[in-house]
Amino acid sequence: MKALSIGRSCLEITSPIDENIVEGSTIVVQEKYECGGGKAGNVAYLLGKWGVESYIAAVMGADDTANKIKKEFENIGVKIDYLETVFDKPTGMKFITVNKTTREKTVFDLTNNVYLKKFNGNVESDIIISDLTDRNATLVSYDRNPNAITFLYASGATSDLIEVGKLSKYIIFNKKVAEEFTKISIDFNNASTIVNAFNTIKQRFGTSELLICLGEKGCVYSINGQVKIMPPVRVEVQDTTDAGDIFLGAFAYSIGRNFGLEKSICYATIAASFSTTKYTGRLSIPTLTEVSTYYDGKFGKENNPNNTMNDKTVNMNTTVSSTSNTVNNTTTVESEVTNTNVN
Repeated sequence: MKALSIGRSCLEITSPIDENIVEGSTIVVQEKYECGGGKAGNVAYLLGKWGVESYIAAVMGADDTANKIKKEFENIGVKIDYLETVFDKPTGMKFITVNKTTREKTVFDLTNNVYLKKFNGNVESDIIISDLTDRNATLVSYDRNPNAITFLYASGATSDLIEVGKLSKYIIFNKKVAEEFTKISIDFNNASTIVNAFNTIKQRFGTSELLICLGEKGCVYSINGQVKIMPPVRVEVQDTTDAGDIFLGAFAYSIGRNFGLEKSICYATIAASFSTTKYTGRLSIPTLTEVSTYYDGKFGKENNPNNTMNDKTVNMNTTVSSTSNTVNNTTTVESEVTNTNVN
């Protein structure tokens, strides 16, 4: 399987802290975790780590930071033929602090806002993953690979999202962008908001498969006319940085391996959940063996996961009251999941 990831690649520096950041204060940090990041970069890295022939198409500066990231890619087997260099802007960086007690993050994002210029999409790919930061590169890759399975991460409620989304097989939203796109405030205790948001987005994108990731509340998707929620794995959460990137990469891997929708979401959920037990994103990516071993141990190698991981069903056509009861049951499952160890 050949995979092409298009979008952002940057450096991430993460520091756990003991207190909240207050404007005008000085925060002393004792730890620092430094590695490559960016959604497309993390997806490409995960796919390389999991044995896929993985390519990254992104733009970085002509600096030591870029060299460090390139070395990381090469060490894990990611092809960097389509990394382009700009000389007038530095490689992007994210500075992230994580409160050790509350697990809340503060992110300072140095973005270079540059796009691929030489890239012509002529990369034979079985799967293409885009984070929507480079519309033109995404569209040309789709056009050159009409048989590829395409994945789009909805990074903003923009006209580009509508244009590219209608051409994508799978679209992954997070809660914030889903709310921006639909103008619906998603309340996990009010199932009608989840169903209405899901239906609103689904109607705009027609045949595209839709996932809405709700963080610690799980992933919303649909099977046979039913909206369902798959909650996360029971873990002791340390840092949720880039868990969404890891979900996206693992999901694309699983679909590319013909696992089917629910098993693919299950694999992605396991990978993302496991990643939150360690600090920073890329350094926390679990191995494929860790994910598959957990899945096989829980559900069996041949199990068809129609009801995996306590996922609860929400019928699109039910009344608000009966739908609400179903989601409240799922909420109970997840509230028990949040701060316990992997079993």
